Amino acid sequence: MIKIAMIGAGSVVFSRNLTGDILSYPEFHNARFSYMDIDPHRLEIGAALCAKIAAGAKANPTIESTTSRKEALAGADFVINMVQIGGFTSTLCDFEIPRKYGLNFTIADTTGPGGIFRALRSYPMLVDLCRDMAEVCPDAILLNYANPMSMNMRTIARHGNPAKAVGLCHSVQGTFEQLMWYLGERPQDVAFLCAGINHMAFYLELKKNGEDLYPRLFAAMDKGEIYNSNRVRFELMRRLGYFVTESSEHNAEYNPWFIPRGAAAIEKYGIPIDEYLRRCHASVKEFESMCATAADPAPLAHQRSHEYGATVIHSISTGQPRVVYGNMPNDGAIADLSSEVIVETPTLVDRSGLRLTRIGRLPPQLLGYIQPHVIQHELFLRAAVEGRRDYVYQAVMFDPLTGSQLSPDRIVEMCDELIVAHGKLLPPLHKRTLVSGGVRHVDPQPFIRQ
Repeated sequence: MIKIAMIGAGSVVFSRNLTGDILSYPEFHNARFSYMDIDPHRLEIGAALCAKIAAGAKANPTIESTTSRKEALAGADFVINMVQIGGFTSTLCDFEIPRKYGLNFTIADTTGPGGIFRALRSYPMLVDLCRDMAEVCPDAILLNYANPMSMNMRTIARHGNPAKAVGLCHSVQGTFEQLMWYLGERPQDVAFLCAGINHMAFYLELKKNGEDLYPRLFAAMDKGEIYNSNRVRFELMRRLGYFVTESSEHNAEYNPWFIPRGAAAIEKYGIPIDEYLRRCHASVKEFESMCATAADPAPLAHQRSHEYGATVIHSISTGQPRVVYGNMPNDGAIADLSSEVIVETPTLVDRSGLRLTRIGRLPPQLLGYIQPHVIQHELFLRAAVEGRRDYVYQAVMFDPLTGSQLSPDRIVEMCDELIVAHGKLLPPLHKRTLVSGGVRHVDPQPFIRQ
């Protein structure tokens, strides 16, 4: 009987869906689930929903809930991380403080100021998670779903066992289904190859019976209803030649070509500024609905989603080989990138674990698109490990959207304000260097964890 620990199970919709996916395999009907969250109320609702999912699947798992991470991890075979440190309060800071400096964002969870500070908030927790796993479940596989995916996986690879950890996202398979709808094709009839970094991977090949489907996709883009459903991504395809995995609202903020061009461009390309804040508000109502659902004694039906988590668990547990798209250290998979970069490529999974496949070189324009973000990932990790605030400044300076709108001095001011706002949620960032920055203007003591 396998044990699955879900860390951050107060994300009740996600934990419910992952539980339903896992229980959709008969082999796991007697599995042991340990749900962990620091919020007892959300944890109670999450566990109740998962029990209803189990009843709907006619399964008989062991369901535990605890606020102790180490207790949840003890003896686990698989660990699923879905923790967001700081919650809505921190997310609001990531939007509102940059807005004072003239910056606007849509999602702010992957890169730039929002992604970097979310990664910095997550760093201490992930270091502790890796330490606890080494102590109480050293052979467990860690499945990370928390954003920012690439930076969180850099932390996990640095402090945990990179061979036993993978980052999972739904953008590759979700966007592929969307592309097949545009082309009027069944997904199972079309082969594809995708590679890059999380949220910025590109479909290098789309083929049906050996035929390249990209000419048809370019033609479909000319249809108004199709173009209007994904304006930013189609514009990127028009210029770069390939379709990117993550949504238009995400990719609008990964480059300087849309949001920094002002209100007219934002309207032209249908860019939903502050979209993530609206999603956060909607999630409050969704949780209220889930509370009512949890109180209803009726079982919950579930249809398996396209998330990879249950697939990975099934393949490792049973030995059935599959290919998923995982986020792991590159180690030669993409020839243009260094070994420690977290890349998203086809990933073989079976009883022996997970292994990235080798892609070769990326088209140079795609490499140019992702490289500024790879540099941010590296600078984030150095900032967190070494406590150097100048690396934070530099990471934000290399963000294409931020760098196109703010001077270095203003970036330093903004970063210092974000550091003050997030306070002790961050790792210590008090080390002074000869690199010009704003540390001298701010008392570093509040940022030193005792």
